[in-house]
Amino acid sequence: LVVSACLLASTLAFTPSPSDSILRPNLRDIPRHLSKAQPRAARRTLLAAADAAVPGPAGVSPTAMTLNLAKNIVGSGVLALAAGVAAFSGSSAALAPALAIMCALCAISAYSFSLIARVGEAVGAETYKDTWAKVFGTRSAILPAATVTFKTVVGGLSYAIIIGDSFASMATLAGAPALLRSSNACIVLISALVLLPLCLLRDLGALAFGSVLGTAGTLYTALFMWKRLLDGSYAPGGQFFEAIAETSRPRFVATGAGATLLSPKVFVLVSMLATAFLAHYNAPKFYKELAPPADGSSKTARFNLVVASAFGAAALLCGSIMAGGFLTFGAASQGLILNNYATADTMAFVARVGIALSIIFSYPLNFVGLREGVLALFGKSEAGKRTDVHVVSTVLLMLLVNGLALFVKNLGLVVSLGGAILGSALVYIFPALMFLATSARDASAKRAAGTLVPRGQTAEMVGTAGLAVLGAFLAVVGAVMSLKAQVIEGQLVRQRARAPGPPAPANGERKRRTARVGEGARRAGPGDSAREVFQMCLAMEDWERRVAVG
Repeated sequence: LVVSACLLASTLAFTPSPSDSILRPNLRDIPRHLSKAQPRAARRTLLAAADAAVPGPAGVSPTAMTLNLAKNIVGSGVLALAAGVAAFSGSSAALAPALAIMCALCAISAYSFSLIARVGEAVGAETYKDTWAKVFGTRSAILPAATVTFKTVVGGLSYAIIIGDSFASMATLAGAPALLRSSNACIVLISALVLLPLCLLRDLGALAFGSVLGTAGTLYTALFMWKRLLDGSYAPGGQFFEAIAETSRPRFVATGAGATLLSPKVFVLVSMLATAFLAHYNAPKFYKELAPPADGSSKTARFNLVVASAFGAAALLCGSIMAGGFLTFGAASQGLILNNYATADTMAFVARVGIALSIIFSYPLNFVGLREGVLALFGKSEAGKRTDVHVVSTVLLMLLVNGLALFVKNLGLVVSLGGAILGSALVYIFPALMFLATSARDASAKRAAGTLVPRGQTAEMVGTAGLAVLGAFLAVVGAVMSLKAQVIEGQLVRQRARAPGPPAPANGERKRRTARVGEGARRAGPGDSAREVFQMCLAMEDWERRVAVG
């Protein structure tokens, strides 16, 4: 309740009033406030002065856009990457090939991001959906629109899982009642008291500072994880080793790095990385808002530099979190790596608070895309402006997404499966298809005009066709391996549950054992006490039980 009140109060405090909603007064609005009796000549004079005084938009600088793009890339999926490495190996040597795979997929994702922007500029589109529609037609534009919409569902589900686990850990540390220490109870309470009011807001400008909070929380989490790795707090004999469950304690196996790549489970990590570097539905928007060079030349080279810098920074942050978590816990790394850390760890508590708050403020931004996407798929975009449709659609979609989070608890499965199917389509397949169609038309026009097609264009078309094939392969194999890894994990959990031994004996068996122990005590020799006979019988029964279970 305290957290909810603070969040709602901060939302109201940061909501701009009508007089403050415009950060820079627009001089073109001055004539609207003039009296109707004002002469038209005076209005024209003021309007001309406004046109002369207010310069046209220059665009966003490369530095600012690099930071914005890097923040847009890094999301909640970064907290599941350590589990992606643990899915195919428990050896610390597996981190090297995992980092190599991450860097390669990051480079491919950066290339496809730039590819979408280039196609959008060529066809005059400003959004992902419009780019597809102008290349393949409006009828098939539902395909990328539906993919982006379902991706927002996966994002909202990931957010809800993290919120439930994080607040449950914080409630446990605070000594809250047992009901509030449940992740499901936290999801229900936070959804009703915090997320629903925020998602009902029409203007989300007040939540913009959540982006800064999210970046700060992610950076702190990376630093905290490396500090705990270096100080050995979770290593055997460390400060928090005994404070965590046995299934969360570090577990490493001696396996060579070369053998780990032979495991098909490596595609679980590959699927996660497709989501870790996903911001492609905003590529045309970023390209449009980038300030052009001062000499008036094309801004493609400048945009590519921004993309390379932003994706490089995102790879550095994702790699540090993945490495810090896996080197600390190895094969025991969980889908949400923060769940491995002890609730009594103060630094882990701060990390959970930072991540939870950043996700609370990021959830409404993701939810807006979900709501608008669903309404657009059903042709109700205009109806969404009505208050009743806005409220009903918000409540129903939140019940669907957050209700699903009450049953789905494996963040790693959500991230890997969503990345395999949806991420592969948005990052690899769709950009490649749009570029191939545009380039094929351009090449045909050049041949018709008697102009040679450059070899570089032909080579890029061949490489892009390979990108589409790679995306389809990763989508199928990644989805299969993600589901298979989940099935295997469930089997291992059930085996561990059966490991302690057979169920306790029934009352009749207890009576027979007690009678045997009493008889042994009566027959004991002068040098044997009843306690010694009783302990001997217990030891024999324990040995028999161990033999029975192998």
